[in-house]
Amino acid sequence: MLYHAGVETLLTVGYAEIGKKVLRRPAPKVDFNVNDVVMLSIDILLAMATKDMLIKQGIIPADIMKFKKWPWIFGTLLVLLVLRRWSTGEKIYFIQFTYPLNNLIDIVYEIETTGRTAENPLNNVTKHYVIKKDPSTKFCRSEACDSFDMVFIVKSFVGNFGQRVVIRNTWGSKKNPRVKTLFVLGYLESFQSFVDFEYEQYGDILQLGFKDTYDSLVYKTIIPIDWLVKRNINTKYVHFLDDDRLVNTRRLLQFANDNIGTTEKTIIGYKVMISRPFREKSSKWFTSLEEYPFDYWPQYIIGGTILMNMKVVKSLAYSIPFKRIIRMEDVFIGILSKLLKINVVHNCGFVPYYTSGSDLKDKLSSPDYKSYHSVIDGWKQLQN
Repeated sequence: MLYHAGVETLLTVGYAEIGKKVLRRPAPKVDFNVNDVVMLSIDILLAMATKDMLIKQGIIPADIMKFKKWPWIFGTLLVLLVLRRWSTGEKIYFIQFTYPLNNLIDIVYEIETTGRTAENPLNNVTKHYVIKKDPSTKFCRSEACDSFDMVFIVKSFVGNFGQRVVIRNTWGSKKNPRVKTLFVLGYLESFQSFVDFEYEQYGDILQLGFKDTYDSLVYKTIIPIDWLVKRNINTKYVHFLDDDRLVNTRRLLQFANDNIGTTEKTIIGYKVMISRPFREKSSKWFTSLEEYPFDYWPQYIIGGTILMNMKVVKSLAYSIPFKRIIRMEDVFIGILSKLLKINVVHNCGFVPYYTSGSDLKDKLSSPDYKSYHSVIDGWKQLQN
């Protein structure tokens, strides 16, 4: 694994520099941003560690690492990586990344300024989805909606009634009228009578008309994004999260005011810097080359918790029809963010592993609160 990281990094760094000498043709243009450089720097450290290991094991001679040998090394690495890419069919993300309608930022600007674009969409998801339960009917009157500081969009499995009840009784309660908690569900016939009752009782459910499965998780993100814009929901910030998270709501709102504001093109959460698509067909995260042909994903925020302002929500909503949908919602938002030049910012306060309520006081949220009693206990610890 380290060997492949070293090979890919050394090639990526050296390809543009020695392309003319090794390949006898102009080097390709490499358009790096700061985040890409950070990712490459990490891989370079792996490559440096790999070098000593390869020499020690006798795989390569020690004197080959002398400076004057570097062109030959890069040439060898180039051949190795080309052969590997030829065998897998993957493209090199750091050099070859491009996407259909790569001018996405111009398309979004055109829509924002004129309300239309001449480009043809690549999907019709935001035109033809079905809403079975719409919570905006409860807090929007005469085309005007209540104003909020933050809206929580909680992605919940249709059968997780207990999780939704305990969230309403703890961090998602109505005690703060400036914060609104909404639950996004799919559809399963066996649960529908209970969902009907729940909606009438609480009015906080956005139920979509597709079958509630793991593969539909991406639609629990992109359809609410479109819904927020089309319903003209008036909020400063939107926080997308899973229903197993415990949230430090008071700290989160202050954090949003201090770190995003209402005009920054930024999304914040726990950032994944280096990640590769799963190519094994047995994996539930399997991604075909047709879906995504590159060897690395762009940087992205894990889907369990993503914080943004409404300016970013609108940019994402306008861009969704012009990209092919990828099942992993966090990766899909990461691709859109890269093309729209939205800052993807890491903050360790969005913890990716279970953290007790008492340890969450200086953080923002934690996952793995999967039962009624665990949420109650964690919330009590957080309040005390």
